[in-house]
Amino acid sequence: MKNKLLPLYLTNFLLVFDDNLLKSLICFISVYWVPDAYKSVVMSLATGFLVLPFILFSPYAGYLSKKLNKRQFVVYLKTAEILTTLIAITGFWTENIYLVFLGIFLIGLQGTFFSPLKFALVRDIGGEEKSSIGTGTVEMTTFYGVLIGTAAAGLLTDIDLRYRMLWIGAAFIMVSVSGLITALQIRASEPKALTLHIAPLNFINYIIRKYKWANNHVKGLNNIVLGLSLFWLVASLIQLNLYVHCIDYLGISSTKTGVILALVAIAIGTGSFVSGLIAKEHVEVGLIPLGGTLFIGSIMAIFIFNPKGIAFVALIMLAALTAGLFKTPMNAWMQVHVKGRKLGDAVAYNNLINFIFILISAGIFGITESLYGSRAVFLVVGLLSVLMIVLLTINTKGIKESIHRLLKI
Repeated sequence: MKNKLLPLYLTNFLLVFDDNLLKSLICFISVYWVPDAYKSVVMSLATGFLVLPFILFSPYAGYLSKKLNKRQFVVYLKTAEILTTLIAITGFWTENIYLVFLGIFLIGLQGTFFSPLKFALVRDIGGEEKSSIGTGTVEMTTFYGVLIGTAAAGLLTDIDLRYRMLWIGAAFIMVSVSGLITALQIRASEPKALTLHIAPLNFINYIIRKYKWANNHVKGLNNIVLGLSLFWLVASLIQLNLYVHCIDYLGISSTKTGVILALVAIAIGTGSFVSGLIAKEHVEVGLIPLGGTLFIGSIMAIFIFNPKGIAFVALIMLAALTAGLFKTPMNAWMQVHVKGRKLGDAVAYNNLINFIFILISAGIFGITESLYGSRAVFLVVGLLSVLMIVLLTINTKGIKESIHRLLKI
């Protein structure tokens, strides 16, 4: 029997691939277009330009997800992605950092509008009973997109200069066109669109309104949003730190750094998928403290023992696998507890807070790494993770019941 959700999974994978291919190419290639003193600035700006659209336009993305046909909107976004990749290709070809930053801003803008659509479409296509496994699989394809995009960037960086741009251009065009083809295959039974007249464009007022709405109508949503935001802050810190730690401390090439980043993405994606399989028809919030404890232990082991080689790779992959385990229940909780078209708005609210935290992570990384080195960043990750898991464990209802169910499996 054909999996009705497969076109959505593939569309999501290909967009995430493009995001990470472009961001990683900036970190691997564009940093050499500026003096050494500005390399960390370029890396921070790459993160900033990618997440800024989520901060500025997430309210409008949530508004459109309630007002428009979601499947048709996805097709429009994937068509625009082809034009965006052409801008990025031109930037790399001419070594123009401004065009490259414009490209990453635009692809971030497309991701902003796509994110609330993809999670709402999981339920529209598969029904509420598919929320956990569907969300877990979307998360898996997301991190596999990170995996392939990052690894591809490392490989493209080490290609002979005479052929590098041809391969970069071909990769961007092939992925963006393929994404449009998969989007056209999406079929969904969507609830009736809401009649809305005012588009919320002020993201500060939007945050205040949605925070109050969540407190009054979806108890526990703000706690889940905070947990997911702390997760993305921690994940962003790890990703940025690996670019520096692998090259400067482990002394490996861009290609091998890309492979390690890809292995991390595999582990997170696998953890997300396994989390969905374990949960089945439940939302197993008990995986939050269980997976979180293992994650914290792995990260603190890296800081304490400062390993190299296989030991480092094994610990960072274990941390990534357990991160996937405790992240997916938070997304699934949102799927089940936010009903109807309001889900798209809740996801947009969540994205907005997530990416504010990711933007903050760029500042934390820059300060910590420049003052104390890449090893200290792992300590910061560990301490922030303790805060995240403690807050979630104390404030999320059903933790004890879920743990009891999990221990019986």
